Amino acid sequence: MSCRVLLPLMALWATLLLGACSTSQARAAGGTSAPDAPEASAPQAESLDQLLSQDDFDLPRSLLLFSREYAAEFGVEPPESVDAWQERFARYTSELKRDLKRDATPRARLLTLIEFVHGKLGLRFDSADMQGHDPQNLFFDNVITRRQGYCVTLSLAYIVFGQAAGLEVYGVRIPGHFAVQFKDFSGEEKFTALVESTAQGSLLDELEVSARHRFSAQSVEAGCYLTPLTDRQILAVMYNNLAGLTHLRGDSAKALDRYNRSLELGPNNPEALYNRALIQRNLNLAQPALRDLNAAIRLDPNFTLALLARAGLLFEAGETEAGRQDLALALRQRPEWPQPHLLEGTLAAGEGRLEDARAAFERALQRDPMSKDAHKALAQVERKLGNHQKAAEHEAAAR
Repeated sequence: MSCRVLLPLMALWATLLLGACSTSQARAAGGTSAPDAPEASAPQAESLDQLLSQDDFDLPRSLLLFSREYAAEFGVEPPESVDAWQERFARYTSELKRDLKRDATPRARLLTLIEFVHGKLGLRFDSADMQGHDPQNLFFDNVITRRQGYCVTLSLAYIVFGQAAGLEVYGVRIPGHFAVQFKDFSGEEKFTALVESTAQGSLLDELEVSARHRFSAQSVEAGCYLTPLTDRQILAVMYNNLAGLTHLRGDSAKALDRYNRSLELGPNNPEALYNRALIQRNLNLAQPALRDLNAAIRLDPNFTLALLARAGLLFEAGETEAGRQDLALALRQRPEWPQPHLLEGTLAAGEGRLEDARAAFERALQRDPMSKDAHKALAQVERKLGNHQKAAEHEAAAR
């Protein structure tokens, strides 16, 4: 899910709805290549809370229980029968296992998995939901029915059916995104691949991903990015995205509860910490917000959005010098983004340096000519400078 960022101090606080989005701890550590079947006598969990209280749990069932608990709240049809859906999943797994029998190489097995997800199941990226705001794309059973989803739920098809068929398939977070990691060391060839589920299973180059997103090596070592996720961390991603949708519907208190749940399940997610900080700030909980932003930046010192949000909090608290340091670092990290320049202009305007503010807002507009926030800010500055015609032009562009 892409991000839409609005800056502090201009009533433009960031809203980062990440489809960032996993497997049991044993599997993530390179244990068995397929999920352990539950004991025949073990009772099936009938609620999501009951299931998540277990040390190890059934990921497909947890996704169905998640849908049953939350889908109706967003006008999405929940699964009528969790057990019936699990039987359907079992049939899909049998089909995939049958297809895999003909494959003699790791590459062939990966191609079979890709064809199964995007060919037989017909799953596609929902191009009408570029911002990830459509609740239909969050609930896995609904994605299977509609044959459309976004990065998290499309990747789950690889994970759920691939693992059940005996493949080593994992979910991995990328900043603002989610992908699939495939491993096969069964023969002489040690084969690994990073799969883009939103592009029909195209392969990603890990070095290119790292260069484009510029997350720190420290964040990889901390298990934040490009690291196989546990089943519990997958549910943490689901709660993070659920919380984002809840916030978009205007319920900040409930969104905060859901971000809390996300971080209970997966505490090493800098994006969930950032998201929760934004909600806390909106609820006038400045100190908890600052703690979360500090934690997010400790996990990933290259997290520019968190640096900008922390700078905004520090400016609001009167800690101008500390805020300047964060802003300067953000400008060094992402000079091509409009957001650092917007915040720089906001600070300058607040200090009465109107010419400096105009220059910063113009730099933001150069980087994003469609930015209504930059036009609004320039309109205010131009009007204060007495340039009423220019102010009117920017006001018109902002509408």
